[in-house]
Amino acid sequence: MPLYNSKQNGTVLREFKKLNISVVLAGQLLVVMAGSASVTATPAAAANDFTAAKVMNEMKPEERAAYFAGVVEGLAIARYMKDGKQNAGMNCIYSWYYEDKKTLPALYEAFDKYPSYPPGSIMDVLVKKKCGE
Repeated sequence: MPLYNSKQNGTVLREFKKLNISVVLAGQLLVVMAGSASVTATPAAAANDFTAAKVMNEMKPEERAAYFAGVVEGLAIARYMKDGKQNAGMNCIYSWYYEDKKTLPALYEAFDKYPSYPPGSIMDVLVKKKCGE
């Protein structure tokens, strides 16, 4: 099974779009529905304990794909807004994740190299290396 099944995940995300739910929320819902999210701590404590190691060691490949897609969506929209609603930076981020075959191996390598770091921060650094600020 591939790490990212774009056809299957795309279908799920299109269904969420029909319900007017953001892709970030949809990714979070997919993770929750898969049973990987169990909240036993306060949100602040949970955020501090959420590391790259948890993504790599506790999420199934399809859960990682949904998580990565949610982070990518958040980074892309933040870039779009930062750039004054210009598409170039946002499209670079989308292309980096969805089209560049080197991205997933680079993500996995970075997550393995920096297991105690917040996963969104690692992804942000990799995006900035590829697409600038």
